[in-house]
Amino acid sequence: MLNLFNRNVWLYQKGLDFRKQMNGLIEVVASQMEMQPIDGSLYVFRNKKKDKLKLLIWERNGFFLGYKRIEKGRFDFPKSEDGNIKISWEQMYLLISGLPMTKLELIDQKKITHFF
Repeated sequence: MLNLFNRNVWLYQKGLDFRKQMNGLIEVVASQMEMQPIDGSLYVFRNKKKDKLKLLIWERNGFFLGYKRIEKGRFDFPKSEDGNIKISWEQMYLLISGLPMTKLELIDQKKITHFF
């Protein structure tokens, strides 16, 4: 069973030609993102029109490739100078849901010690 929690989520900021399949995405992670594709992180890519996502993750003994096409709207990623963007699972949920990540910010979780 694919366990996704407690893993890093990385966005590749540039739009890709979505004719790239699994091996092409693995190469992007290794050469352009300069990361290890088998480190257990989830890698997220989007096409140039920003209406499709591909998700790549290593799970125990092989790669898993997921795909999502949004029918209306687009997937907006936050901007980063170095090109690699780490996001939380909450932000990943917003992204997959088609909500604009660039306009929404998560509220920091606070530790409450006194309730009344």
